[in-house]
Order: sequence, then structure tokens, then C-alpha cells
Amino acid sequence: MPLTAIAFWLVYIGGVCAAVIYPVVGVALYVLVYHVNPQAQWWGSSFVQSGIRTSLTVAVATVIGVLLRRPRLPQGARQFPLPIVLMLLLFGYALLTLTWVDTIDLPITILTDKIVKQAIFVLILVRCIHKPEHYTLLTLTWVIGVAYIGYQATGGGGHVSGGRLDAGLGGPDFAESSGLAVHLVASLPLIGAQFFMSRTWWGRGFALLAGALVVNAIIMTRTRSAIFGVAAMAALGIFWLPRGYRLKGLLAMVIGLLLSMQLIDRGWWERMSTIRDYQQDLSATSRLAYWRAAVEMAYEQPQGIGLGQFKHKVGAYLLDPTARRSTHNTFLNCLAEQGLPGIVLFLGLLAIALARLRRLQLESYTFPSDVSVDLGTWRTRFHLAWHAMALRAALVGYLVCGMFTMRLWAEGLWLLVGMSCCLVNVTAQLRAQESAVPAGVAEPRVSEETAGAVPAAPALLPKGVS
Repeated sequence: MPLTAIAFWLVYIGGVCAAVIYPVVGVALYVLVYHVNPQAQWWGSSFVQSGIRTSLTVAVATVIGVLLRRPRLPQGARQFPLPIVLMLLLFGYALLTLTWVDTIDLPITILTDKIVKQAIFVLILVRCIHKPEHYTLLTLTWVIGVAYIGYQATGGGGHVSGGRLDAGLGGPDFAESSGLAVHLVASLPLIGAQFFMSRTWWGRGFALLAGALVVNAIIMTRTRSAIFGVAAMAALGIFWLPRGYRLKGLLAMVIGLLLSMQLIDRGWWERMSTIRDYQQDLSATSRLAYWRAAVEMAYEQPQGIGLGQFKHKVGAYLLDPTARRSTHNTFLNCLAEQGLPGIVLFLGLLAIALARLRRLQLESYTFPSDVSVDLGTWRTRFHLAWHAMALRAALVGYLVCGMFTMRLWAEGLWLLVGMSCCLVNVTAQLRAQESAVPAGVAEPRVSEETAGAVPAAPALLPKGVS
């Protein structure tokens, strides 16, 4: 058995056992398994032979831990915040549409299982992550996962077709280049936040290395939607950077862009040039046809054609019975398959999640929200404004890329939505700690970078999170 397999087995078995006692460990292990997908690795034959469903096993152990330990949410925190309620309604409606579909094949059955699993895990996530150290562990695990994917890509892993990294890295959500690129693009703000919050040089060095590996993997995918996601995050991120860090953040963006240019090869430029001449690109023009078909489906069946039915019905709208492709658009797929109820729920939960992240960033300036966190030898900080900004940018990047590829049921998207609700609960925890400080006891220390950023009149800003 390869040493890599032995090491991951030790991490996996230890994590599953620890999840029963400390469910937060199970949440972090689940995110790691989601990114690594050991069954698909060159060293993962022992996982395949064992027959273990790695992510499901972790989820079951974590559920047991939640039932035994029953983590208590701090005052003001919620197990069912409004975005999660709307998410559950969307998932429920998607399953309801199966009652009027014509075809239920194996892919739809697998998708149904995935939706149920995602709903359960997001509920576990919101229940368990409500302390700064919990949230820090979660985001650190995410960064480690995408760094490993980037390391694989740089080392020649995955399948390369026509000079393009096409598949073979990470879990099922990254089964093709577009899905992988979207997830990596959304991970860049999380990596950037880790860099600025780290208290050690080796911690910052790891964040820089992770960023370089992720950018290189994005370039290797040759995915055109990635450039739109990165551009949207950069444009908005300039205005969303935390106070006291805006000049440094802008400088980091410029340096990152210049360094990224050194990784770009001729093949990437040739691929991106087709954006300008999309009329001559068969892939781009065919997507326009699929988008029109999705709109026509929604017009004829406003209740939705049903979960997973687009590929089965699109041929009739294109006068080509052999056509069986995705919409290549997250929003139009939701509109076509889940109809008006589905798209309203989807847009509503996204708008609320983004609005609450904005409120959290504003609220972070009204109280000391810069907390030291030590995870073993990893010394970092929980900086609420940085985390809120990173999540907002990640969601925007995911959604902008999702306008050119179908990511409605990608687990990464729903993890980000769940993390936004976790951040609200963490803020409630910080507020509860602040109110519990006895008179005459010093308040938690604020970092030097943000000390001058606290407004003179905090009463003008929101005082709480609904």
C-alpha cells in the first residue's frame, strides 16, 4: 500500500472516530474528502476495495456526534436561518417535480440521492460551526483541499485532452474541466483571506503556494467562464476589501495578476480569443440554442419540466432528437426544470445570503471581531470582515461562472451558502462573548490594522443580525 494511502487512512479513520465526540472534526473531514475523493486517486485502490462510501460514512459519524453531543447554538444563532429554509424548500420542490416527469434514469436517481445528502450535511454544518475556531478549521480544510487538487494538476495528474486539463481530479463535482475551474475560482478569495489573517510566515507562505497551485490549475482547464468569474470577483473585491486593508489588498491583486500572467501559455490565449469571436465557435453558438430552449420550456411549463429532464427534452426544441446536453447555465436550468417556484426560491436565498454577508462586514466594525485562533501550531486570526468579504466574492465568482455552466446541484455552491449562515452564527457567538465581559475587564484586543478602522459613531451601523 502506498505511503500516501496509509497516511490518508490514518487521517480518515482518526477523523471518523473523532467526529463521534467532536462533530466539528467530522465536518472538516467531510470537506477534505469532498475535495480529495480518495477512491479516484492513484493511491486509492484500497478505498475502492473496502467498499466504503467515504463521504457518507463521515456524514453518518458526524450525525451520531451531533445527536450525542447536541452542540448548543449561542444566543441569537439559528439552526434554520432564512437561506437554509429556502434551500430546503428548493430541494423539496425539485424532488416534488419527479412526480410528473416522464423519465427517471440512473443519473436522476443518483442526483436525487445527492440532493438529500447535501441537505442533511448543510444542516449539520450550520449546527456545528458557530465558533471562530470552528469556522477557521473549516476554511483551512477547504484551502488544503484545493491546494491538493492544484498540486495534482501541476504534477501531471488528471486527464489532458487537446492540451486542456479535462477531468480526473477531485470528486464527482469536478468530473469535467468547467466544474473544476468554477470551484477553484470561488476558492481564490478564501485563500486570499487566509493569507491576510495568518500570523506566521509559513502560514502566509502556504497560502501563497496554494494560490499559485490553484491559479495554475485554472489556467490548465482553459475554461472561458473562469475569466468572467475572476473579473467579477476582482472588480467587486476592490470595493469589498476590509477597512485598513484596501491598499494592501489592491496591491496583492495587482501582484497576483502579474504573477499569473507568467503562468499563461499560448494555448490559453488561443482559447480565450474565441470569446471575442463567439459567432464562429460551435460550442458558444450551441449554448445560445440551449438557452433559448430552456426559456421555451419554462414558458410552456411554468411549474418546471422536472429534475434532470432537460437533457431528455431539449432535442424536441432543437429539432434534433439526438441532442442530449446540459443547459450550460445554472439559472436557466433552474428555471426550466424547477419552473418559476424554483427560480424564485433560488434567487431569493442567494440574495438574502449575499445581503447578510454585507451586513456582517459592516457589523464587524462595531465591535472587536479580530480574534486570535491557534489550531495546533497554526497561528492565525478570525477576522470577521475578511471572512465576510471572502464569502461574498466566492459566491459571486461561483454564480458568474455558473452563467456559462450548470452548477445548480454542485455541493460546493451549497457549502458556500451554508458557510454564510455559519458566519452569522459565529457573529452571534462573538456578540455573546462581548456582552459577557464583566465591567472593568479589558475588551478583546483588536489588531493594529483595524484599530483605526472602527467608526466614530457605531450606532449608525447595524447592531445585530436578523
